Amino acid sequence: MTTALTSTALGLLAAAGGAVAATLASGEPLRPGEPSRDVAATELDGVAVIAPFSGSAEGELLLVVDGELGTALRESGLGALELLPALAPALDAAAAAMGSIVLGPAQELDAKLALRRVLARADAAALPLHGVSSVRATVAVGIDTPAEPVPAEALRPPAERLDLLRGVEMDATAELGRARMTVNDLLSLRTGTVIELDRGAGSPADLYVNGRLIARGEVVVVDENYGLRITHVVNDDSGR
Repeated sequence: MTTALTSTALGLLAAAGGAVAATLASGEPLRPGEPSRDVAATELDGVAVIAPFSGSAEGELLLVVDGELGTALRESGLGALELLPALAPALDAAAAAMGSIVLGPAQELDAKLALRRVLARADAAALPLHGVSSVRATVAVGIDTPAEPVPAEALRPPAERLDLLRGVEMDATAELGRARMTVNDLLSLRTGTVIELDRGAGSPADLYVNGRLIARGEVVVVDENYGLRITHVVNDDSGR
């Protein structure tokens, strides 16, 4: 029953489930069902990816797809597709819809084990996504509820906390543009094929750190290597 679930879990789950339903390449429209934290009511035989998240809330995001879709991914004409990159667009869409969170590295896990793990968290719920005749996917969100006082380190001024992290290395990625492709498009790829990106020639490239847009700039060449000259630093989550 949804009345047994908290508004925090339901809010994040509704946002994530709607994004996955709109993004997941299932071959048929997906319709969100009734959220629940009953494992038996939301279990799905299939394959799963799970990723931790942090930010405005901390916990785990789970996406399970049914065996038919999982088999189609693994036995495509491209060879065995990796499950994680195949489901990454749906995970990214879910994370973006959930608001101010940062998604950590995803991993493939047994579907039933992963669902039990997420629903065992203090604040959790799962949402089935129905296809034409059956449940094709399940999205689950589990949130940690702190049981202890906030540690003293977390009460330090922001600038002081940031100083502790200045030596931490993070992956930065420059993106020229994106393109959405069907599996049929991928099967048609040949040497010399040109893929049109969603950005015009001369447009700035985006700089991402841990999946978050932080700056834009122009591509330059530095000692025979490509570089990015920053022209604009993004100040908020809207990309401005």
